[in-house]
Amino acid sequence: MRAHVDRRWWMLVAVCLAVLVLSLDFTVLNVALPSISRSLNAGTADLQWIVDAYSLAIAGAMLPFGAIADRVGRKRVMLAGLGLFLLASVAAALSETAGQLIAARAVLGVGSAIILPLTPALVITTFSGRERTRAMAVFTAAVGAGMPCGPIVGGALLQRYSWSSVFWINVPILAIAFVAGLLLIDESRGDTRHPLDIVGGLFAVVATVTLVYGVIRGPESGWSDGLTVALLIAAVIAGAAFVAWERRVAHPLMDLPLFRKPQFTWNTVAIMIVAFALAGVIFVVPLYLQAVRGFDSLGTGLRIIPMMAGLLVAGALATILDRTFGGKGIVISGLVVMGAGLLLLARVDEDTAYVWLAVGLAGCGFGVGAVMATSLAAAVGSVGDGGAGSGSAVVNTLRQVGSAVAVAAMGSVLSGVYQRDLDPALGGLPAAAADTVRQSLFGAAAVAETLGPSGAGLLRTAHQAYVDGMSMVMWCCFGLAVAGAVLCLAFLPNGDSPAAVAADDAGVTTAAPSKG
Repeated sequence: MRAHVDRRWWMLVAVCLAVLVLSLDFTVLNVALPSISRSLNAGTADLQWIVDAYSLAIAGAMLPFGAIADRVGRKRVMLAGLGLFLLASVAAALSETAGQLIAARAVLGVGSAIILPLTPALVITTFSGRERTRAMAVFTAAVGAGMPCGPIVGGALLQRYSWSSVFWINVPILAIAFVAGLLLIDESRGDTRHPLDIVGGLFAVVATVTLVYGVIRGPESGWSDGLTVALLIAAVIAGAAFVAWERRVAHPLMDLPLFRKPQFTWNTVAIMIVAFALAGVIFVVPLYLQAVRGFDSLGTGLRIIPMMAGLLVAGALATILDRTFGGKGIVISGLVVMGAGLLLLARVDEDTAYVWLAVGLAGCGFGVGAVMATSLAAAVGSVGDGGAGSGSAVVNTLRQVGSAVAVAAMGSVLSGVYQRDLDPALGGLPAAAADTVRQSLFGAAAVAETLGPSGAGLLRTAHQAYVDGMSMVMWCCFGLAVAGAVLCLAFLPNGDSPAAVAADDAGVTTAAPSKG
């Protein structure tokens, strides 16, 4: 019996290695973009597609592959995703043109879309009771650790190696995860043998891809841009068609009645809120540290470590928190702690002592870790193990779309405040120089350098304008956290702890694993 328990925890290590690489890949590329631009002669549009191809592929492929895994077998599909991600990492590292790298990044996104919904499903179908709470906390810490580690790892690699090293680093970790998964993960699948809902899958792909691409384009091209408007309209039409089809088809891709379950719905809402806030923090704080405070990429990554520390502490205390507060209490407390961290970050200015920034980041990390571990286990657990892959895919698709919307929305807020505060100081500049300053802080620094001593005032104004924009972003995220806490207090059922759900065997039937 002891060996069996140990084997399950080793399986968790393999799963965490996989999600750590995926999470790392979300942010590690950002520090390599300047090197990629120089080496591959990639323009701004190329760099944008190198980033966006990954997000679009994830958004489009996640929901169908969750359903496929429930039918074919989660271990088989998981290993296929790991293999695809490994091969795409090699292709990305060997790319000689921007087009090749964009294509490789799209395949990386598909691999990520296969792996992401299956990892929590495997954890939930393997563990039960309070062990499930502890395992989900470890899993969430691995997910969260990769994002702040991205700039650290990328900065350290780029000090010695070329840009391709940010992709080569994936290969040995993924190879270990693949072998460990092959040896340690038991095959499991849902109890359904119904045909896959292909029409629903196509509607889902169109809806999510057009929505994510539309919100990506919005801040760049303007929300009134013709293509942006067309994409958002297409997303609404495809989304409506998806819902209508799912209601009438005999065996739908997404079980819409899931959203009648308060456990599923409100835990999913909590996950989307913390994902939105986390995306906002990751979007604005690194640029503040680099462009306003003057740290390099490695120094910036090191200063974001308190967020990872908060995640790890939340994971370490998961069982104690579960016993003390229960699932609902953990979710509400996590949102409150995250809100407190966001409140501190909203008050940061150009001269704020780093300790206050660190405390704010730690609060955000702790809140995200507490909510994500508890809500993900409860939401997917409420579906039942037979549909764990599909349920996890629904939650992760909504989380991914929420993160994309967060970056677009927070980008618009940041840009609006930044340009509003800057405009009074740009009157004496040539039109081209003024446009450069408006585009980014780095552009403002470049223009200020050409102005000599008089440029110092412009740069100070630009710094303050960015800080004001960052503050507004944090206030928006704070308001969302407060609203989420109030909504969960009102609507999230008591006794919603994943441990309690599993212990009572309420609505969760453990699928008997089949070897293979």
